[in-house]
Amino acid sequence: MNAKSGQSDLNNLIKSFINATEGLVEAFKQERNLRLHFLIGTIVLIISYFLDLSNEEILWLIFAVFSVIGMELLNTLVEVLMDLYSENHDVRIKFVKDVSAGMVLWYSLFAVTVGLIILGRAIFNWRNDIGRLFAVLFVVGLPLISILGGLRKRAKRKN
Repeated sequence: MNAKSGQSDLNNLIKSFINATEGLVEAFKQERNLRLHFLIGTIVLIISYFLDLSNEEILWLIFAVFSVIGMELLNTLVEVLMDLYSENHDVRIKFVKDVSAGMVLWYSLFAVTVGLIILGRAIFNWRNDIGRLFAVLFVVGLPLISILGGLRKRAKRKN
């Protein structure tokens, strides 16, 4: 490898980081939900700094926050691509967008579950089983309520 090639590789790497940063900034400017997830994640991580948490607990919180933000970015990408593909209403495009949004919801449920278990113990002095109980109720309850609501809506349409 010669010096010129090494410099070119470094320039390409720097350019890639600049492009990635510009993409994040634009998504942050345009996407309200991304800003909301970022704000909540920032608050959780700031609070966790002042709590007596293990390294593993901190890593789980960081993983949960980054996962939700990553999924929100992916959802944004899917929505933009679907809009570019067709501006007309299409049930297949609606399905893709709904599944993509559902993915964000699912990861958000994961993040809330992690937060309930870890922060519940640290802030409210919950025993681990109480945090797990709230987490299970939340993870099972919210999708169940959504499914039942969807079935009810479908039944109303048939009548």
